[in-house]
Amino acid sequence: MARYLFAFNGPLPLPADDLRLIEQQTQLLDTSRRTVLVEADAEQRVQRLAQQLPDWTVSPETTLPIPSTRPTVRNKPD
Repeated sequence: MARYLFAFNGPLPLPADDLRLIEQQTQLLDTSRRTVLVEADAEQRVQRLAQQLPDWTVSPETTLPIPSTRPTVRNKPD
């Protein structure tokens, strides 16, 4: 299952009808002030849902690895 972020672009608060529709068609994982994190099994379902919600922007969740802060030797001594 892939995760997607729904970002609300309209005036707050988040519309209850929109949240109910999102929750019916996906698995709701987390909500914040303007963003909803969901998990869905099909990208087509998410795209259809995005077309039904004009005030929302949808993007796939991206993760970035945490950089290593461990010191490394650049040139080995001879």
